[in-house]
Amino acid sequence: MFMAVVGLLLSSTACGGKNGRPSGDVDSLAYAVGVKYGLSINFNMGDLNLDNQVIKDNIEKFINEGDINDENFIKDSQSLMQFMYINANSYMRAKMANDSVETDQPDTLPALPELFDEVYTREEVSRLVGQDMGAAIKMNEPKVDYRWMWAGMDDAINVTSEEAIDSELLMTMEQMNGVYMRHIEAERARKVAEREAKMAENKEAGAAWLAEIEKMEGVQKTESGILYRIDREGTGAQATKDEDVVLVNYEGKTRDGNIFDSSYERNEPISFPLNAVIKGWTEGMKLVKEGGQITLWIPEHLAYGERGAGEDIGPCEPLEFKVELIELNPEK
Repeated sequence: MFMAVVGLLLSSTACGGKNGRPSGDVDSLAYAVGVKYGLSINFNMGDLNLDNQVIKDNIEKFINEGDINDENFIKDSQSLMQFMYINANSYMRAKMANDSVETDQPDTLPALPELFDEVYTREEVSRLVGQDMGAAIKMNEPKVDYRWMWAGMDDAINVTSEEAIDSELLMTMEQMNGVYMRHIEAERARKVAEREAKMAENKEAGAAWLAEIEKMEGVQKTESGILYRIDREGTGAQATKDEDVVLVNYEGKTRDGNIFDSSYERNEPISFPLNAVIKGWTEGMKLVKEGGQITLWIPEHLAYGERGAGEDIGPCEPLEFKVELIELNPEK
């Protein structure tokens, strides 16, 4: 019953009836997304004569149920790529060669190579294309009202020529590009606002966290703001220059205890010059001797600052490191 209702909604907005037009940027963006993929089916794949309904069914199926990390999807994507590189390329090159010949006897032109075979049937290739487009929509496009997306796709699939796009669609390409640009600008502004809010949150929470650490027994503080504790006194040499190289084992954590990097987990110490790491390390590793172990609590301005690092370290995050100095300036 639900699918029947959806089908009724789609039929009322598909090309032919055009009883309504997308109203406002929300509906217009959904229509533009559909047009984008419908034009690709029409003009990029039209010569392959795929089953458009099978494509649409698998777009919808993947949007609703698909997972880009699923092994079967990965295999299907590789299979589609192989078809495009081998079958489709050979077919399209031959077709373009035939189309370039001016003749009143087309029957005399060389036969086109077979496009489909037992493995790559028309239905199977249509399924693969739909699944791939569904993944692209799910990953890259905004979440939209699918009623208008399907309407845009139907309209675009039925456009008779590239020159007729503006006249046969409910929106011109200029209008759709404008909607996309407004969406991109709105998303950019939203992400900036979210990032600024996250920075402020991390700064406040980080300062409170460091204030509590500073109260712990044995914790000392440098003029720059680094908190440190010598967990094991070393007996060897101590770094004094930024150019010094250290061989260390270490574990790095965020203030919530998440381990984001660890040489212990890799079971392999690492060496690097002190002028090639964050400022907190450059300064902090001069506080411990060879054979010793130190815990560093590094404020955000001496760590990765506003930029953060990857998915694990957010903007303005203070960090904690446990470090063993195995050797100073090890021989190469």
